[in-house]
This record gives sequence, structure tokens and C-alpha cells, in this order.
Amino acid sequence: MKEPRHWLAKKLTQAARRYLVGPEQRWIFERPSQDWSPPLIERTSLYLHVPFCRHFCPYCPYTKVPYQASLESPYTQAAMAEVDWWANTIGPAEITSIYIGGGTPTLALDSITSVLERVRERFHLSGDICIETNPADVNSEVIARLHEMGVALVSLGVESFQPRHLATLGRDYQPAVAERALSLLAESHFASVNADIMFALPGQTASEVTSDLEHAVQLGADQLTTYPLFTFPYTSVGKYLRLMSVRMPDLPTRREHYQAISRWCAGHGFERVSVWGFKRGGVPRYSSVTRDGYIGIGPGSGSHLPDGFVLNTFDLKGWEEAATNGRPAIALRMPFAGEMSGWWWLYWRFYDTRIPLDVIDAALGGDAVKARRWLKVIERVGLAARHDGFLELTEAGAFWLHLAQNYFALNYVNTLWTRARQEPWPKAVAI
Repeated sequence: MKEPRHWLAKKLTQAARRYLVGPEQRWIFERPSQDWSPPLIERTSLYLHVPFCRHFCPYCPYTKVPYQASLESPYTQAAMAEVDWWANTIGPAEITSIYIGGGTPTLALDSITSVLERVRERFHLSGDICIETNPADVNSEVIARLHEMGVALVSLGVESFQPRHLATLGRDYQPAVAERALSLLAESHFASVNADIMFALPGQTASEVTSDLEHAVQLGADQLTTYPLFTFPYTSVGKYLRLMSVRMPDLPTRREHYQAISRWCAGHGFERVSVWGFKRGGVPRYSSVTRDGYIGIGPGSGSHLPDGFVLNTFDLKGWEEAATNGRPAIALRMPFAGEMSGWWWLYWRFYDTRIPLDVIDAALGGDAVKARRWLKVIERVGLAARHDGFLELTEAGAFWLHLAQNYFALNYVNTLWTRARQEPWPKAVAI
């Protein structure tokens, strides 16, 4: 039986999106037609997914397989072939940023080096390269390789410096491992080093969260990304928590933690740059998600194109076979109708917590009046305030937006990804 709150969230989301976007937008991912191809694109970003992991964290929702050295070569060939396919279809676009995620990308540095070389050959790379890594995989050799590849921004999945919370998360190392990794990264002259810190963990206190933030900054982090465990409502997390006999914190606890994070960051010179993220000084902004458009390379990666979203098959072998044979590895597509592209742009500006008011008309077209009406409501109830031509979310606005993401948007991601994991090439998925 479905949980009542999930059923209610689904119904409320359906009503809201029908009103805002319009009835012509179909919220269904389907197999692309044989005659479909991506439109030509002048500028975009690129996401490279590396699916290999030595240890599977139970809260991680992304496509991953156990690492084996024998898997690297076929993955590399397929990824380079997919780069070629995109270049042949969208043209030699300018790539304004590259984000490398996983999995654990640093397990396959030879593969990444080859793929980046192919990207530079087929596209015009003008932006920064960002990469994720885990504490247990950071050493001087890895750091040297990252610099050789041109990586500018690094994000370390610290999550917590508290042993009991690391144990809850399935991390099989002591805090000293994360401490050494973060210090080493901070001393290695990257443009920015981000530390992921989790809050609202079972049994965690607000003071433990701010202690983790302070420790990360003392070790050299100049950006902080904070997020709760139950941001990801995936089945594996639910099973794990039931197995561990723990309960998730209630809403007041979650609110207390978020307020504590916001106060600590504001008091230590960190500005909010997204719902989850904070940075200090003039370092380049680190973000894993806020791109106006991107193409995805790798199994399970998605692409945000001018005419809609597409999603690669999650099956590693199926993705490799399609890509290496010059076929698109895209399993599902949801085309845009009406002003959907503009509404999606607005959604990510909310995620940024700053909406530029002077481009609303250009971005939303015929729906700009409707959008401005809703922005005024948000402002009147105290969730946002105007400042220098932007509508900026208040601390309360940022909190309620992140909560809405959990109960609304991410439930639909969960629906899509769960089906994509079960079937390599689904016929259709309604969200």
C-alpha cells in the first residue's frame, strides 16, 4: 500500500504542474522514436558518470557496479563512442563545464583521462572540470592525476566526522581518513574544495552538524554542501534503515538542523549559493546539479536538451553495446511542450535561491505573467525578498523548498529511476 503522504504529494504535484505548465505537457518518459535525434546546440555542459565502486553506500541512489579492473576498457571505449555520437548529432558545441560523478570516479582515472581527451577533440571546452571523490580514495598520486586532467573543483564526500554516524551510513573507515583526505585536497592548489556534510541523521544533534562544518573548514574546505539522508527516498535506504532499526528525525528536528547550518554559515563568512550549498570568498561556485543544459555520458546518465529530457539505459552492458555500435544509449525521453523549458529554468533558479527578475519574460514567454504572480505570493508570505534585481529566498524559503523537493520532485525521480533499474529499456514511465 502506498504511504498517504506520497499519494497526497503526487496528487498535489499533478494539480500544480497542470496549472503552471499546462495540460499539453505530457509527464511520460517513453522510448524515443526511431527518427528522433537531438537538436543542434551551441553551448551546453557535460556530465560523465563513472559507475564503479568498491563499497556500496546504502543511501546512494546512483547507477553503480562493483569495481573490477577488467571493466574499465569496455567502459572507456563506450564512453568515447558516446562522446562521438553526441558530437555528430548536436555539433561541436561549447562545453561550459564538465561534472564527473559516480560511483567513485577516482577508481577509473585512466578512463576519465581518455574520455576527456576525446571531449576536447570533439567539442570546445571553455569551463571548469569538477569531480567527486571519497575519503578512502584520496592520495598524492590521485591528486597529481587530477591536476594533469585539468580538474579545477573537487568535492569530497565527508558526510560526517562522527564515528557512529559513519557506521550508520555504512562507511567502513574512521574519521581520520576523511580528515587526511580533506587536508591533502585543500593543500593541493585546486580552485575550490567542497565538503559534503549530512544532517538530520538518526540520533544526530544540531551541535554535531555545526561541529562537522567547523572541522571541515578548519581542514581547508571553502565550500560546504549539506543535505539530509532522506533527501533520497529510494528503496535501498528504506530497507537499510529498517534493518538498522533506526527512525528518521521528525520535521522539527530537521528544521532545527537546517537553521543551525544557516546560522553557522552566515556567522563564518559563508554565503548561500544554493538550497544546500554555501561558499566563502571568491572561489568558483561548486554545484553538481544547476546547469541550464547538459549532455550525459555513461550508464544511467540523463541529458537536459532544448527539446526535452532523455535518460540513458541504466544497464552497463546494454549501454556499452549501444554506444560502441554507434547507436544512442538513450532508453527514455520526455519532450517539452508549451513553456516547459522556461518553467524548468525557473525551478533551478529557485534551487540557486536567486531568481533574476529581468529575464523572467524572456525565459517564460507566454507564462511570464503567471510566473510573476506566483513569485509575488512567495514574496508576500516571507519566503523571498527582492534585492538588487533578484528575488532571493529567505532562510525559511530555502528550507521549505528543500522539503518540497523531498516530498514532490524526488518522488518522481524515484519512480523513474526505480523502473529504469528494473528494465534496461522500459517502454514508458509515467511520473
